[in-house]
Amino acid sequence: MNRTAKTRAARPLAAVSRTLGLGLGLVLSLTLCLTVAACGGGGPGPATAPPASAHTATEQAAVQNWLAKTNAMWTSDDFAALDQITTAEMRDVYLAEKQQASLPANASREAFQLSGLSITVPCHTGRPAVFVAYGDTNVFDLGQALQPMAMVFEQDAGRWKLAAAVNHPNRGWPALCAQGAPPAAPPAVPPADFAPQLARVLTHALTGAAETPATASPFAVNDFFTGSGSINAQAARQAGQNRRGGVSFTEWFTPTAHPTLALPLAGGRGFWMIGILIQRGNYTSAAGLRAENWPDGNQVAMPRPAVVHRETDTFITTYTAIAPLRSASKPASKPASKPAGEPAGEPAGEPAGSTLTLDGFFGWPLTAVAS
Repeated sequence: MNRTAKTRAARPLAAVSRTLGLGLGLVLSLTLCLTVAACGGGGPGPATAPPASAHTATEQAAVQNWLAKTNAMWTSDDFAALDQITTAEMRDVYLAEKQQASLPANASREAFQLSGLSITVPCHTGRPAVFVAYGDTNVFDLGQALQPMAMVFEQDAGRWKLAAAVNHPNRGWPALCAQGAPPAAPPAVPPADFAPQLARVLTHALTGAAETPATASPFAVNDFFTGSGSINAQAARQAGQNRRGGVSFTEWFTPTAHPTLALPLAGGRGFWMIGILIQRGNYTSAAGLRAENWPDGNQVAMPRPAVVHRETDTFITTYTAIAPLRSASKPASKPASKPAGEPAGEPAGEPAGSTLTLDGFFGWPLTAVAS
């Protein structure tokens, strides 16, 4: 493909984004994991999908329809089907890119690919409202390379639409319950509380302070929050770089209106929680900035004025966590023991005061505005 790339707005927990000179028809950024924690650990893990559900011809057709319509956006800037194939977070992403899309006359774009498709329909009562499509695709990195993804489709207005996508965690995809009814007990943290609680914990982590079970509660202090590649350590380094360069930088998370999904895990182990947050970062320079990059190395938003005094970057992010069942015999804040059959690499138990373990992430930049 005919393209140019420049780094812009790298963020702890968000993305290294590369603004492409073509005016893209789908996703403006090439999204890469910035922290080891955000990728779910060090190094790639096996990409084997959980066992597929039977009788998924309708769901497979929905995925192929999504891919075909997405390819029309990528190759022809044809966004007519946007509301037919996307909902929730993904609609926000596609809509943001539609507003910036323009296809140069000399552009040559190959269609996106999807291989190894496997469908899991989680346990449910009544008609299924969600399914998860696992496969190797280059949709989410703009044709650069096939990567294992989980794509969550929801029923909306009588259609199956892409709602969220998640990178393959190093620990592997959690096995979802695919037969029978979901557990009677709810998650340890109700879905409505997941995003607000996570926004609070992640915002604290962005101060650079060391995490403790108390400050991270109801989340376990795993590699998202401790170690040289953690959110906290990266935030501290970034703040120091900006401060030494005379720039003030603040970041925070807020919940979105998109509901958190709670997909039951196999063996009654709990739920795979999928929540959506907005992440914002503000740069402020009283003296103004004439360089192309902020002191932390992130590129100033383009196009930009000759002198920049302030910039606000906005991302939409997906976070997943393993949530045990709520026990009627103990408060949700008590630690949960490791269930039998949990994938290798999961912590044997959670610290006191923590109940959920972050295990996956994905993020896209929406806007970058300099003035």
